[in-house]
Amino acid sequence: MKDIIAKRRRELGLTQQQLADRLNVSDKVVSKWETGRSLPDTSLLVPLANALQISLNELLDADGGRQDIDKAAEHEANAAYKNACIVTMAMQAAAALFIIAGRILSYRAGYYGGDFFGPFAYVLTALGALSEIAAISFFLVRWNTLRAKYPARSRSDRKYINILLLCTYPIVLAVIAVFVALHGLNPAEQWILFLLCAAVALLPFAACYLLNNRRKR
Repeated sequence: MKDIIAKRRRELGLTQQQLADRLNVSDKVVSKWETGRSLPDTSLLVPLANALQISLNELLDADGGRQDIDKAAEHEANAAYKNACIVTMAMQAAAALFIIAGRILSYRAGYYGGDFFGPFAYVLTALGALSEIAAISFFLVRWNTLRAKYPARSRSDRKYINILLLCTYPIVLAVIAVFVALHGLNPAEQWILFLLCAAVALLPFAACYLLNNRRKR
């Protein structure tokens, strides 16, 4: 692909800057395309072919360009799903911290008496719930956007949903552990209750994991 971009640009009498202006990119980006240091973004393929006055097939078939673009699209989809997963996990971790802090303050309020910690406990718990709702909403919106943008990249889709499920479960366990520890039980009862809650919490995660892997490719 790098050869045909450089060749057609010269045949049309265009400088790298002039071609870049037509595509709303910098001349450095065009230079990287022509030297093979990077590939055009998938959204620029049609405008690039039009600017070079060739068909999209001619552009893609040059120098094994179709395979290169496919690899670039796979990398682009992976990066997008990874970023969505990271942001969602950060929001969920923040939600868990708010909920845990709220539970600790609530415990201190009950243990020491007085109303000083109570309002803070409610505020932190509410922030935790809102953060979790925001995390779920963000992921669903972003997930639908990425599925529409990368319909052929279902492998990336499934991969990062599985990663999200596997990373979210330990966060849920941490919240369960704090609630059980502050429940006023003896150690044996705490372990029994924790294991029971962990098993119950595992069921929806396991179901989602199995359903995700059985989705049509």
